[in-house]
Amino acid sequence: MRIHSVMRIRFSNKKSVDSEVKDNVVIDYDQNRDIVNLEIMKINLAEFAGSKNSNESLLELITG
Repeated sequence: MRIHSVMRIRFSNKKSVDSEVKDNVVIDYDQNRDIVNLEIMKINLAEFAGSKNSNESLLELITG
C-alpha cells in the first residue's frame, strides 16, 4: 500500500496573491513575486526518506 501526502514549505508570512501550478507542484507568490509557499502533492514520504540522494528525489518529485 502506498501512502501519499502533501509536503508544504512556508517561506514567508506574507499574503499569497498569485499561484503557479505545474503537475503536482503549487508555488504561491506575494505581490513582489517572491515565493511564499511551496506545496508538493502526492508525495510518497517512504520513498523520499529511503532515497540515497534526497536532492535528486525532491527534484524528481517536483518535475514528475
